[in-house]
Amino acid sequence: MKKNVIAVCDSDAEYACNFAEYLNSRKKLPFQAEAFTNAGTLCDYAGKNPPEILLIAEADVDSQVEKLGTENMIVLSDEKDKEEGQHKFVYKYQSAESVIQEVMNYYTRNSAPAFYAMSERRMSVIGVYSPVSRCGKTLFALTVGQILGERKSVLYVNMEDYSGFDQLFSGHTGKNLTDFFYELRCKEGKMLHCMQELIRPMGKMDYLPPAESPEDVRDILFSEWLQLFDLIRKNSRYEVLILDIGSCTDQLFRILNLCSHVYMPVQEDLMARCKLAQFQKLVKSWGAIEEERIREIRLPAFQPECTDGNLIESLSWGKWGTCVRKVLEKNGEFKTAGKT
Repeated sequence: MKKNVIAVCDSDAEYACNFAEYLNSRKKLPFQAEAFTNAGTLCDYAGKNPPEILLIAEADVDSQVEKLGTENMIVLSDEKDKEEGQHKFVYKYQSAESVIQEVMNYYTRNSAPAFYAMSERRMSVIGVYSPVSRCGKTLFALTVGQILGERKSVLYVNMEDYSGFDQLFSGHTGKNLTDFFYELRCKEGKMLHCMQELIRPMGKMDYLPPAESPEDVRDILFSEWLQLFDLIRKNSRYEVLILDIGSCTDQLFRILNLCSHVYMPVQEDLMARCKLAQFQKLVKSWGAIEEERIREIRLPAFQPECTDGNLIESLSWGKWGTCVRKVLEKNGEFKTAGKT
């Protein structure tokens, strides 16, 4: 996956180069650092390749840099307690680890807006994700959609590289998300109509047919996903948006941070615990999403009681459906009839 760029600009060439080298040595960071020693070179580069984050020494900020309009511009200050102004200031001479921690905390807060809480009509965004394979994630997400769809209007979006939907639902051959994002890149003015054409019913909820090719999913940028979600928020009747998120999704942690909360099915075997520990380490290191928004769940080994091949109708009932209802009830998502 191509990494976004952090541009580091400082006329102190040793500082700029050493800091960029340090960032690139941090393999777990989802960024590539580029060093610049003067504002002119930076502006020439940024005009063609806008950086996701710009770290620039206070002395190097000029009118040309200001015109770049970089959303995530952070000024490296010589003063330890610099009063905040138009830009975020970070003390330059603390440890590199402390600098990047401040930068990532600011970046996460600034660039992943919680749009689910910003709309005129509140739309809850529920994420379902796991670093562990074969944990029942998609069946859980589909079941959540059916249960919540009993009382609310729900839209489900599958973001996995292999959704399996063609085989699961007898070969849908119409347009899918690949077509939507193609249109997005070519004809932005028709996006609402294009999205509405895609929406299809699935039991008690609606869904957008997922992309068929894993390459297509991996090519969808975070900014493009955000445009889709914002289109849904502003122009649809949905009260709940369920994101079934795959590990190959661009800027995974920023996607997770868009969710009001994330259900994470996990398992108890050795490799599952190791993968979960690796994920938890990244969450703490990047500060990308508050740990309390991630809700680990353990699902039963038994499958939904499917009758006559009608999987969707069988999801929300029987032992499986009862288990998922209890998870939702425990997390305040759903109340069983008769309870207050």
